[in-house]
Amino acid sequence: MSRFSVAIFLGLALTATSARAKEPIVGLWQVTWTDADTHAVVLNVWDVWHADRTETQDDTTPILIGNVCQGAWIPLGNRTYGLTHPAFNFLSEPEDQEGQPDPNSSALVLERVTVSNDGNRFQGRGIYKTIAGSDPLDPNAAVLGSENLIITGKRVQVDKTQLP
Repeated sequence: MSRFSVAIFLGLALTATSARAKEPIVGLWQVTWTDADTHAVVLNVWDVWHADRTETQDDTTPILIGNVCQGAWIPLGNRTYGLTHPAFNFLSEPEDQEGQPDPNSSALVLERVTVSNDGNRFQGRGIYKTIAGSDPLDPNAAVLGSENLIITGKRVQVDKTQLP
């Protein structure tokens, strides 16, 4: 590849990354999942939406059943975003298999959220599905159960007055 080709490739890559970084969803969020029917809190989540259209969650479930996982997002227009978030399930028993991947089920979270005009909050709906088998993206897999969610998020920002 010539120097000119490399320069054009790098320029396009940097431009694409810069453009995506301007999406208001990009950043660290303190998120609450609430059951849409009972209004009970389901999970509290630290959620990072990255400029490369990937996402990482660290939630309040026990470590041995998988509290960190990733997803992919797309802009849907008007400050609204769609997220597909596949996840493995892990065994919690018997004791000698605790923490091992569950071959019989996995999970899929689907979200549609809209960022507020000031960029500091988002809200929307989601669905948490338990899927038969270890591939949550298999369109032919049976849905073993689901839960409708209300999702709210608050942007995490550095408070300079709190810094040492």
